[in-house]
Amino acid sequence: MRVNGFDSVCVFAALRVKKEPGIGGKSEIRGYVVRQNVSISGTPTGEPYAYPEARVYIVYGDHDFYDDDVRTGPDGLFVFSWLREGDYRVYTYGECNDLLANCPSGQVAVQASAKATGKDDVVNVGTLTALNY
Repeated sequence: MRVNGFDSVCVFAALRVKKEPGIGGKSEIRGYVVRQNVSISGTPTGEPYAYPEARVYIVYGDHDFYDDDVRTGPDGLFVFSWLREGDYRVYTYGECNDLLANCPSGQVAVQASAKATGKDDVVNVGTLTALNY
């Protein structure tokens, strides 16, 4: 390029910016939520069953608060799609018995960690079991 009689060369430096975990990729995290009925003494009663319409939350990286949430389908399946590579935490809530554990709210988080390492990862976190007293 010629500017004011001088030849100039434009140099563009490509900076690699590390992208944080979150929306913008092609990976997904999936799993199931089941509910387990439990007696007041803490003994499971019956078999776990799919927990439809349970709210599941996802935390991107080391954030302090959840970044997104979804509801489970009829079979308890949840899916968080279009995620970039990185570390994630997913959680839902189950009931707890204040007589057996210190949980004055009556709820306890049931969580799993996940790491998307590739651009098209499908990470299965397995089953989150929410207790039902």
